Amino acid sequence: MKWVSRACSAVIVTSLLALSACGGSVDDEGKSKEEGPSCGLVAACGGDPTGTWTMDEACLDPSMFEDLDEGCDAEIDVSGMVVSGRAEFRADTTYVTTITQQGPIKVVYPAACLAAEDIPITCAQLSVKMQRAAAGKESPLTSAECAQAGADCACTFVFGRDTTTSMGTWSVSGSILTVESEGEEPDVAPFCAQGSSLTMGMPTSAGENASGPIKSYLKFTKE
Repeated sequence: MKWVSRACSAVIVTSLLALSACGGSVDDEGKSKEEGPSCGLVAACGGDPTGTWTMDEACLDPSMFEDLDEGCDAEIDVSGMVVSGRAEFRADTTYVTTITQQGPIKVVYPAACLAAEDIPITCAQLSVKMQRAAAGKESPLTSAECAQAGADCACTFVFGRDTTTSMGTWSVSGSILTVESEGEEPDVAPFCAQGSSLTMGMPTSAGENASGPIKSYLKFTKE
């Protein structure tokens, strides 16, 4: 579901950039320890998403970043990211969505994270790397800066306002919504449509497991 994916793509891109600069190694259990507020679990109940919906809440659970942390134990705060938008799922099984995102995210790296290929770097050097990345032509960032915070390195990445429009066809099977844009592979996501509320989980590629409770989601109200 490309329109949902892009709602958090900026966060993921920045985390990847930062972690590629920092390096780090996976711990013994292969786990990461991102901190931050939990979204809480939402049951994927299915239902009928037909209608026009306005987004009134977005929740990106820290567990989304387990594969990005690489055991670095960074603390990732996405609470500053503002996501808004509108979705229309039509009775003829076509859809149109418009999603806008902007704002800062904060990442705090422990001293042990500050290594690139086992070569230590300073927080100031990391800040320079991130500023260069932010200045890149394709970067969604308007600014990036890191500063020493005790033994840690605290980074703030600010994303400019970005609006994405998507359209295609949709279908439902149980509690799974599948959408497909022309020229794109289908995406699937767990969802729950009840009355005037629609909760949409973050998507996966078709064929991947999309069942179970929804941890990261976008919530809409019917117009």
